[in-house]
Amino acid sequence: MTRFHHRTTIRLTSAFMLVGSLALGCSDAPTGPGGTGNGGGDYSHDRATGASANDLLSGDSYRRLVVQVQYVEGAAPDAQGLEHLESFLNARLNKPGGIEIRVDGAPIGPGTGTTYSAADIRALEEAHRTEYTRGDTLAAYLIYVDGEYDQQANVLGIAYNNTSTALFGEKIQQNTGGIGQPTRATVEGTVANHEFGHIMGLVNNGSDMQEPHQDTGNGRHCDNDRCLMYFSVRTTDFLSNLIGAGPPSLDQNCIDDLRGNGGK
Repeated sequence: MTRFHHRTTIRLTSAFMLVGSLALGCSDAPTGPGGTGNGGGDYSHDRATGASANDLLSGDSYRRLVVQVQYVEGAAPDAQGLEHLESFLNARLNKPGGIEIRVDGAPIGPGTGTTYSAADIRALEEAHRTEYTRGDTLAAYLIYVDGEYDQQANVLGIAYNNTSTALFGEKIQQNTGGIGQPTRATVEGTVANHEFGHIMGLVNNGSDMQEPHQDTGNGRHCDNDRCLMYFSVRTTDFLSNLIGAGPPSLDQNCIDDLRGNGGK
């Protein structure tokens, strides 16, 4: 379903319709509180990554999820990349009321074209985010920016608060779609899925491990080199693995962790 107000709404469910590096994955961005607040509601959106894992995964308190997607000029999301995210969320979240991805129909403004800190991205969210948790509907946020991450130039995505993620969209565009490169849709889907994996509590950061599998030498990542949450998903070594393939999947240990915290 598509609605035209001040934005284009793309409703993504199990039957959905869409209209019209360097590194993959996450960085250990500093997490909240960072000022994104609650939009006037009672739910705090400026807590640490993983703090809302159970709310995202289970349907006990929040039966529905809305993901607001915003972008700066030159960094608009790829529609197929969002389809990958939709499939991932529907596969792992218990949301009997549905999952909706709402993409703003216009950029929120010009980008910087240079570098962004986590604080810079939080400031954009605070200035422009309009979807917040209300009633039994949980809200999450995904922003696409240009430029690169100030802590590590080859990072393509970060999870920086309990419901907030960011992709470096222009950087992804520069490193996809060419000869010997993976598709843009695959990379954006992989990065978005990985970052949402972090706000869902992986690995050992809000969703308890059912069996030990954290790669403690590389932060909150999985020790299985074939898993979506493996640390090298954010390195150039992983790019060749995505050529001709879709986004990698979670391994059984990560799936068990999510199921243990209300997911599926």
